[in-house]
Amino acid sequence: MKTLISPDYPQLCQAVAQNVIHCVNAKPDALICIAGGDTPLGVFAALVDAQNQGQVDFSRTQFLGLDEWLGLGQSDKGSCREMVWHHFFDKLTLREEQICFFDGLTANPQAECQRVDGYIEQHGPIDCIVLGIGMNGHIGFNEPGASLDNTCHVIDLDEVTQAVSVKYFDTPREVKQGISLGLKTILAAKNIVLMASGEKKAAIVAQTVNHPASRDIPSTLVKTVPQASLYVDNAAARAL
Repeated sequence: MKTLISPDYPQLCQAVAQNVIHCVNAKPDALICIAGGDTPLGVFAALVDAQNQGQVDFSRTQFLGLDEWLGLGQSDKGSCREMVWHHFFDKLTLREEQICFFDGLTANPQAECQRVDGYIEQHGPIDCIVLGIGMNGHIGFNEPGASLDNTCHVIDLDEVTQAVSVKYFDTPREVKQGISLGLKTILAAKNIVLMASGEKKAAIVAQTVNHPASRDIPSTLVKTVPQASLYVDNAAARAL
């Protein structure tokens, strides 16, 4: 797996954004999958700036959400949908049919998984996917021990993930499940971008690079495919 180290978070986000821009410029109707959370916020800003400056045109691009907290919707502060719309989609001129995102408020999670799987079958495979790395090595909501055979699925969240989730919400939330693309779908993407920023991610970045590929640390599985790259800043790379 190729590793690219940037001096700081802004330059890291520019590097990841350029990867996405290259993909879209090569294939304007590309299927792009993006993570929620804090890590990609700077990437969203860089991509919006790039479109405003005429460096990329997203008018034909298809966007796919990576995951969502089950039980939360767009009106819930800190939901993946709320974060991605607020920081990215609302700043672009996109048609509704260009976006496929999990509905965390669905009354039928299995049917929701089938809906998103169907969208990927129609528009996929994923041309470029941007992933963060959880503190426990999860990618999407594929927690330690997740099956390699899963496509979209519902997950019982690890205690580490539940604890970290508190930072996203403006009111106390008890989130115990997520809905996510599975490892089978993620690892089939044509271009996989794994990104991490900050000293707090240094230990899991080092494990991702140095530990043998294992379902116990899902981020290590990205190393098993040739089309993957790890993008980190100096702080996240300090233990390498």
